[in-house]
Amino acid sequence: MELTPGERTVWAIIGLNSIVFGAWQVPRLAPFMHKWFMHHPARSQSITLLTSMFSHQHFWHFGLNMFALYSFAVPLHDQMGREQFLAFYLTTGVTASLVSHLFTVARVPWAKIIPSLGASGALFGCLSSTAYMYPEATVYIIFLPFLPIKIPMALGAMMGLDLVGIIRNWRMFDHYAHLAGASFGLAYMYAGKDLIWTPLQQKAIELNKDSNLFGKMLPKASSQGEINQRRSMGSVKDATGTDRVSGEGERTAKDYAQARYNKLKSWWDTKRSGGNKDP
Repeated sequence: MELTPGERTVWAIIGLNSIVFGAWQVPRLAPFMHKWFMHHPARSQSITLLTSMFSHQHFWHFGLNMFALYSFAVPLHDQMGREQFLAFYLTTGVTASLVSHLFTVARVPWAKIIPSLGASGALFGCLSSTAYMYPEATVYIIFLPFLPIKIPMALGAMMGLDLVGIIRNWRMFDHYAHLAGASFGLAYMYAGKDLIWTPLQQKAIELNKDSNLFGKMLPKASSQGEINQRRSMGSVKDATGTDRVSGEGERTAKDYAQARYNKLKSWWDTKRSGGNKDP
């Protein structure tokens, strides 16, 4: 059975997480993994804010997170489209890690700071976004598979539990990252697309309309026969050096740039309206 675009994207993320999880199981790689795939607020390595969200040491942590990723990320991908979903997923994960970093440094004594890793912050963002889009949907808790729960209620209960964990200083999970990820997901679904994503799309179109990106999205240059036909129609250069072809009409460099611009703008509009179509 052919995978949907959302399933292909999510399985690629799961594959990347699997590779990192496998690396954790090799004792010889432990120093490297601790340095580059675990975020420690006491260190100055910012890159681990990103790499740690693909990192899991223990199978139960890896298994639960990947199950949640497949459950909530696929429908979210289908609504957003690949580009927006990946931007959302990565931004949510890094934001959750950064908030956890800041509050950990502010509240926890320096000697007791514990490094963190895992995709939970990004996954809570996916969960809260799904709850926002599908408030009538139900989920099943893995320990209570016979009891369906409305997804907003499940989200509220989990966020409440994380809040209690922060107040009581529980250390088993990164509660700051969970709350930050869920809050970011809700905020983005409420206003982020209109205030951030859509303007960025339009800006990207404006900045790149004269670049090679537009040319790559059009059919390749004319065949030799078409080139010869243009030559037979007559070609002259004006004072600025612009090649102009007489006959059916003049096509200048500006015309081709505009055509490339229209092509990419049409592609962006298709992505925004359909979301789940491959480019």
